[in-house]
Amino acid sequence: MADSAPFTDPCLGTYRPVPAAGPGVCLVCHSGPPSGRDICHSCSFTMAQVSYPTRHVVPVSLYQAPGELWHVLRQYKDGSGPASGLLAVQAAAMLAQFTASHLPCLRQLLGGGPDLVATVPSTRPGQREAGHPLETVVRAVVSLARLRAPLLAPGTAGTGHNQPDDDAFQPTRKLSGERVLLIDDTFTTGARVQSAASALRRGGAAAVAAVTIGRVIWPDWNPNCRRIWDQASHEPFSFDTCCLCRDHGGHGGGDP
Repeated sequence: MADSAPFTDPCLGTYRPVPAAGPGVCLVCHSGPPSGRDICHSCSFTMAQVSYPTRHVVPVSLYQAPGELWHVLRQYKDGSGPASGLLAVQAAAMLAQFTASHLPCLRQLLGGGPDLVATVPSTRPGQREAGHPLETVVRAVVSLARLRAPLLAPGTAGTGHNQPDDDAFQPTRKLSGERVLLIDDTFTTGARVQSAASALRRGGAAAVAAVTIGRVIWPDWNPNCRRIWDQASHEPFSFDTCCLCRDHGGHGGGDP
């Protein structure tokens, strides 16, 4: 995608900045943990159920369900016809804008690389053969497409709300210490992301960090969620700053 700004600029008002991890912000998913906790309930619960969870989850934007970004991330894969294609372009543009500025942040998180880029496979029976529309989104992002590899396939177990499983996905090949950037469109409880991250680590990946286009947040879940959402709703969104570099007051610096 040569120029993603024309697709994202008109929608900047619908995106919400993701806070840096810290007091009152989950160290994993950047949502709101209970008072006095560093990690939210969902992340604590899902990470405990797989062998090799990742603590590195980087959302591009917060969103509510329902809402504008919820509509984009749901309908680009559930819809059909021209509207679905246009929404996929918007999802790809968001990912392109983000990675153009913040690949250095992700490299620091992974300790180098990324060497490979993988997507979380679909767990929907109707899409297992056709492939996940997210793959089309990632292929449209040049910086990710050149590293993309089909590293995961659906496994023998399923995933559900707060229900990850080591056997939900299986590696398609043996890895030899590569640092893998895992891409998913949405993060709700983390069941799919943590299942996929564990499979990659079991397959030989040295490190896994996940970028999710959207992280759903429920403002009424607890006071920290409400505070995070209210602050995000009053603060302009910019692709220049991500949740990894916000606390340093700087920018991602672009892809050198």
